[in-house]
Amino acid sequence: MKSVKIKIIFAALIVFAFSGCAETQRHEMMMKDMQGSIADIKKAQSENIVRTEELNNKIFLLQERLNNVNKDVDEIKTMAIPVKPPDELKTVKITPEDVVKQEPKKEEPKKIEPAKEEQKSKEVKPSAQAKKEEKIQEPETLYREAQELYAAGKLEEAVNGFKRFIKHYPKNPLADNAQYWIGEVYYSNKDFAKAVVEFKKVVDNYPDENKAPDAFLKVGLSYLEMGDKDKAVESLKKLIDKYPKSDAAEKAKEKLKEKI
Repeated sequence: MKSVKIKIIFAALIVFAFSGCAETQRHEMMMKDMQGSIADIKKAQSENIVRTEELNNKIFLLQERLNNVNKDVDEIKTMAIPVKPPDELKTVKITPEDVVKQEPKKEEPKKIEPAKEEQKSKEVKPSAQAKKEEKIQEPETLYREAQELYAAGKLEEAVNGFKRFIKHYPKNPLADNAQYWIGEVYYSNKDFAKAVVEFKKVVDNYPDENKAPDAFLKVGLSYLEMGDKDKAVESLKKLIDKYPKSDAAEKAKEKLKEKI
């Protein structure tokens, strides 16, 4: 009788053990599924952040272009205001006879010797080249062309355009923006080391301009992407101290709350 009971108990223990193993395996599979889902969510979040960043950049570019267009329109309106002639200005009617009398005597064209004509041609060419060069170097044209290249995805050409703008117009109000977009090109290409260098130029060379806080934020985010959390935290804290009322400082605070 005892042996029968022992056998029953032993069988029950075996069943319990097997059921326990099955339950453990089921939990492990559930955990793996959950971990996979979390990884997918994180990946999707990362992709959404990149897309949002790209959209924000394009919106900012369009806003800049709109501001420039409005500025041009205002200037054209100012130039188009009709000017009323003074009351004391008298108008004199000219008759055909007066035109005949006042018409200067036509002189016969002087012959130009070939040597002099060639010399004159050489003198004209540099002048035309100078005008062409002057037109290319207009700040609005340079900046707009670089913007359009960036928006079209021609990032390397955009960098060259922004660098050319800064070279010719380092004191222009848009110089900090141009330098910022150079950093954005490297950031979007995930070349974070170069991005840090270019964003720091905004902070160092244009500390009082509007893009300095945003550039400081991108310095911290670039360090974070490179895995250097200490420098990332240091940069974000400096940003908050230097530009406490900026939108970039608010974003830095949120990032620090995440405990990176």
